[in-house]
Amino acid sequence: MPENQIFGYKWSELQSSKRIGTAAMAKKYKNSLKEASTMEFNCTALDKVLHDFLTLKKIRRTGWQLRGIRNGESLADHCFGVILLTHMLAGLLNTQIDRERAVAIAIVHELGECRVGDIPYTALKYFPDKSKIELQAVEDILGPLGQKITAENLKLFQEFEDGASIEARFVKAIDKLDMLITAAEYEKTGFAGLSDFWHNSSTFKSLAEFPELAKYAEHLRSTRESRLSGQQ
Repeated sequence: MPENQIFGYKWSELQSSKRIGTAAMAKKYKNSLKEASTMEFNCTALDKVLHDFLTLKKIRRTGWQLRGIRNGESLADHCFGVILLTHMLAGLLNTQIDRERAVAIAIVHELGECRVGDIPYTALKYFPDKSKIELQAVEDILGPLGQKITAENLKLFQEFEDGASIEARFVKAIDKLDMLITAAEYEKTGFAGLSDFWHNSSTFKSLAEFPELAKYAEHLRSTRESRLSGQQ
């Protein structure tokens, strides 16, 4: 910090009674001390949390790996896709959706997989308590950040899992749409064996509540069929 500053404030500013009163100056100084203390605490707590967060960059989506795409997208890649699509499309397609809340749900929707990992669709029947397990993982991951942050994000995560709001269901639909977009791109680069992604009725069912998303998914599917039949 420059010598002529204290906690980010210019010494001349602190001295000038015209720009800041004595009481206000004291309050700013006190708040600065408090912020510095909080920052030190958060830095220590963040070490554990960020270790988990960074795991999302390391874990590959198993659905692609099981189909021979060894260097496919990571969980972090997928999460970014879902967040970006949610942000871009929420306000554009449905004015009933609270975009800010939808984006917040999108941010945390895969957080439990930092510790649980990406369980593929074919294995879901062996994990009947998957949602409960991931909820516990989210609680453990965020614990070092304190009760308030943990509770806020647990609520968002549970809302997504339950599909308890239009925002949660929208993110679920976006999650499926992002998968289809990615599948289409992999097929364009020469990967095969992805037909089951396009013939899974539950994927398209989750899009039905949002006609525009469903329409685009059908566009992707019909474009794929034309490409495979040699019409493109």
